[in-house]
Amino acid sequence: MFRNLIVFTIWLLVSKFSCQLIDSNICPNGLTTSPSDSQWPSILPNRFEITTELTTDVETIEITQLFLGPYRDVVYFHDYQTNFTTYYDFETNEILMINDDLKCDRLPIESNGYLPYVSSHIVKPSVLFGFDGRNNYNNAFYTRYLGTETIRDGIRTKKFQSCFYINQENVTINATYYIADLSPDQSMSNRKSEFVQIDVRSNNYPYTYNIIRYVPNPLLTITTPSGVYCPNRTNTKTFPQNLPSHLSLHAETYTLRNNNTPARIESTNRLIDETLQFERIDYTMNKILIISPPSGLLVDYSSNLNYVYTRDSQQCMVMNVSAHTMGTTNEILFNFGDKNNTIHFQYTGLTSCGRQHVQCHRWIGQQDLGVYMKQYEWYWSAKYNDIDLQELIPIKVHLTSISEIGVPKVIKQETSIFNYNIRPNSMKSIDTLLGECYRALGPSHQFNYAILRLILNNDAKYPVYQHLLSLENRLHIQLANDLQIRHIRLSSFVIDITRDTMDQQDKDVYVTFTLLDNPPVSKELLKEPSSLELIRRLAQQINAGKFHVRDNDGGYDLQARPNSLQTLALYLLPSENHTNYFNETTFVYHNITKTVYRQRQKIVHRRTGPLIAALWMGFALLGMIVTLAISSFIAIRKWTPTINN
Repeated sequence: MFRNLIVFTIWLLVSKFSCQLIDSNICPNGLTTSPSDSQWPSILPNRFEITTELTTDVETIEITQLFLGPYRDVVYFHDYQTNFTTYYDFETNEILMINDDLKCDRLPIESNGYLPYVSSHIVKPSVLFGFDGRNNYNNAFYTRYLGTETIRDGIRTKKFQSCFYINQENVTINATYYIADLSPDQSMSNRKSEFVQIDVRSNNYPYTYNIIRYVPNPLLTITTPSGVYCPNRTNTKTFPQNLPSHLSLHAETYTLRNNNTPARIESTNRLIDETLQFERIDYTMNKILIISPPSGLLVDYSSNLNYVYTRDSQQCMVMNVSAHTMGTTNEILFNFGDKNNTIHFQYTGLTSCGRQHVQCHRWIGQQDLGVYMKQYEWYWSAKYNDIDLQELIPIKVHLTSISEIGVPKVIKQETSIFNYNIRPNSMKSIDTLLGECYRALGPSHQFNYAILRLILNNDAKYPVYQHLLSLENRLHIQLANDLQIRHIRLSSFVIDITRDTMDQQDKDVYVTFTLLDNPPVSKELLKEPSSLELIRRLAQQINAGKFHVRDNDGGYDLQARPNSLQTLALYLLPSENHTNYFNETTFVYHNITKTVYRQRQKIVHRRTGPLIAALWMGFALLGMIVTLAISSFIAIRKWTPTINN
């Protein structure tokens, strides 16, 4: 039985070696068998960086390999003719080859494919360190110690040899290793083994790896270069989606100089509110190259109007835009999920992004617009001091526009993002600018508005001065909710507090604010009442004692005093019906030539035409009586001397 077992074992070994077709010219003594010599490094790390100079009889090549175990590695190849970089990814089973012009080609890898070569005859350094063509440990790799040898004019080394076979390629490898012979002091300090040189023979093609730098277990990540887009590359991480419906940020955009335009820097503040269907952009530098650069742009997607406001001259220009619904914050801000899904982002990996202690995820995408190509490269925060961040924040974006007609023209922009805020105060940001535009345009452009005042009863003497910001915010929201309008129609809140001179306690609170009318657009787009109707509705609510504003923490509980609503100014066109409204109202009529002011002193409940006519008749009769009295007095004085004579 034992004899049969020996025969079977010999048969297996013969079968194995006969199938491997070992080249006896390369390894005359056969393959190196287990175990490896005890002086060989016990475990070679599965992460390393190696820089080498490879020499043959006819050429010298620079080869660098970054190796990340069974997942991926990259090889940089440079000779006197060619520069290229090859990325091997065994998770996505693809190769990305990038040349000097940063053009990228993708090649698929078979699920059982092995790739041990740098070129047709040169194996990767990782293969010589005991890994196979898929970056796994080669279980048939062993070494034996040959002694010491001095190389390169004075470097004392330990010499090892390994003969092994690459099954998938049917190639026999004979490698001789030279590792620096460390002194006893260096050995005691746990210094890592330093590979100096590797002589390789395979397929009668000898070459030598002169090792310039070898770093075990480096802190490295593998990413494709900035600006390189690889068509059909497998995306391994989804571009950030489901962004908040409200956000604001500050951006600094640097446009690189080209042949036609100088370099410039643009600074913007941007706010997007999907709920209100508004977008605001504030320019703090010359973004639009006109004589008087605007300081703000407000886009109202609900009415398809653009408001362009210039703060220096307090002028506003309104433009109609093509009718379309507002996109998501992704579509507007990050150019992702475009209407036709023409931008497809691909994840390129972790990389530095110009912020101290921060590492970023990077995505790159292209959009072909026919006339020109746009390329977006986004950087989002990933780690801070090597700690993973739970919330991704956009850090910067590189935008490249390439014309595809005529002479190629490339425009490059780099935008850095700061003050990214997913909970901005839309009421302040949108309402203020819109109110300024209404005041600049006025009724002559059919942008009507009113200035209102109401009084809040504070007989309970709440310390309102301690809660002014809270009170303003709650008033804004309360009025918008009660009137069932968007809060953008309310702005410029001013709160005045009267104080009791006896006990220095807060008394009545005077609230002045601006109410905007609907913009002059088609009636189909108007879904809210006019300002006149809102004034009537608010007056009825206040007079019925149903307008309250409360602080959830008990800081105040205030009710509007009945009959306290005053329309301080109501800016309308003369054609508007302004009767049946409130006392102390200044009606301001605008036309092309003049502005006329009229003051009403009392409440008008019905049409006043007959009363006014009667009043004028009374004035006329009174005038006649006064005239007769004066005439009689003069006549008496004139004829009295004659009578006496």
